[in-house]
Amino acid sequence: MSIIEKQINPEILNSIYNMFCRITIPKRATTSKRKNTTGMRTIIFGLVKYRVKYKDKPTHGISRFTNLYPEIYDELNTIIKQIYPDFTYTTIQINNNGVIDYHTDTNNLGDTIIISFGEYTGGNLIIKNNNIETEYNMNCNSIRFDASLILHKVNNDIIGNKFSLIYFTIKL
Repeated sequence: MSIIEKQINPEILNSIYNMFCRITIPKRATTSKRKNTTGMRTIIFGLVKYRVKYKDKPTHGISRFTNLYPEIYDELNTIIKQIYPDFTYTTIQINNNGVIDYHTDTNNLGDTIIISFGEYTGGNLIIKNNNIETEYNMNCNSIRFDASLILHKVNNDIIGNKFSLIYFTIKL
């Protein structure tokens, strides 16, 4: 399984950083079910699974944030095309100052790309692959790997304001 790391020109991320600073990213109740998750604020753009299933209703659709903030969604799509032009995805999750213990993203298919940026220190991504832990300083950096198969976590030493963009294909 490959892990690809790319440095990112911070200027590519200035516009989206300013957009995020102007909105409120809500605390996500569902992450409280995960062990050792703290401070997670999350919004999701693109395709999402609906939590409640009704007979004769769709099980998935476009997130409310995609419709609420179309200019942010457009900017998120522009960013990924500049960094990984051929990457395909259905969903973009934005985490703000999130800390999470080792996990795999069981609802993802194939590779995931994580891009982090902001005015912060700490909060490094640790990937555990074949029992080897590798720590990545994520500030203005990106990592591409199969997050559904490879254990990963975010250190709990964030100081400042960190945003992470997570691009993936949702398993339907």
